Amino acid sequence: MRKILVIDDTDFIREDIATTLQFEGYITVTAEDGIVGVEKAKSEKPDLILCDVSMPRLDGFGTLAEIRKIKDISTTPFIFLTAKAEKSDMRRGMELGADDYLTKPFTTDELIAAVNVQFSKQKQVAEQFEEKLDALRGNITYALPHEFRTPLNGLMGCADILIDLARAAQLGEEVDFHEVELMAVSIQDSARRLHRLTENFLVYTQLQSLAANPKEVAELQKQRAMGLRATIEDIVMSQAGGHERNGDVVIDVDEAEVTMSIQNFYKVIDELSSNAFKFSNPGTLIVVTGRVEDQHYQLDMTDHGRGMTVEQINNIGAYSQFERGLYEQQGAGLGLAIVKKLVELHNGKFSVDSVVEQKTTTRIVLPIAEPLAEA
Repeated sequence: MRKILVIDDTDFIREDIATTLQFEGYITVTAEDGIVGVEKAKSEKPDLILCDVSMPRLDGFGTLAEIRKIKDISTTPFIFLTAKAEKSDMRRGMELGADDYLTKPFTTDELIAAVNVQFSKQKQVAEQFEEKLDALRGNITYALPHEFRTPLNGLMGCADILIDLARAAQLGEEVDFHEVELMAVSIQDSARRLHRLTENFLVYTQLQSLAANPKEVAELQKQRAMGLRATIEDIVMSQAGGHERNGDVVIDVDEAEVTMSIQNFYKVIDELSSNAFKFSNPGTLIVVTGRVEDQHYQLDMTDHGRGMTVEQINNIGAYSQFERGLYEQQGAGLGLAIVKKLVELHNGKFSVDSVVEQKTTTRIVLPIAEPLAEA
């Protein structure tokens, strides 16, 4: 059974609400003011809180502010009970994180309806979370073993062939050195794939940890990258060469200096360009543009490939690979998650605009670094 905490300094109102809710099948806990209410919330951990605005010692706004600081109950739905209908009071409550308002006097039907709405929202959020969790489990169950096993199988298979070739050479048999070279190249490709996967796991884990430390984030935002044009050209053309697509690239970027270390900027461009080549076909253009606008550097990378649906864009995140059952593709879905996290940690914005089977544009917007003298 769901538990509801009722906080009100007027005895008959408090008890009347509690009795009404009990008849509806809820467990109720009551408190006569905000201070007692906060303590009851800590100990009882209710599923919903109904709280009067005007109370002695600690009013409703103060009560809500205190509850939002407590980890275990910070997200508990909170409904204000108020005799005041002024918009300023309502706005202040919503800014503090209230979920709804009931203006006194209210009917039993209005009370029950307000309570049911909050529990309905909770159920919907829980269901959406469970759906995403199921999808994440599926991606991890399929993608991670696949991503580790594929390069490992390549390494072990090529190693076995090289051992056979070496033994044949020891027995005086003729060895095809071209075959040896092919095995070495295959080993190198598998090792690089495994290295990139491992590196991205470490980077993403480090970023998640760093995001929880405001001091480290502040230090991160003091760094700066210059010479962006050359960096972008080097990374994108290197990716193009690796995919044998040097003729598929158009680069038109302004020079600028942004508030991000050159290492992190390199990582962002490397992941964006890797995705652009991975999810588009040879012979289709990849266009990179970079412009300085309103003290920000906006970089767009457009490929004319598979594209993404709105749902897929909204679900971009770690370990999310889309349509792996239809397409063979490398990666664990960490690339764009890393880009998004890095850009946001530097007070920037990351977005994706896509048309299925036509094109995808990834966009990053980063603050321009202040001149050193001013900084």
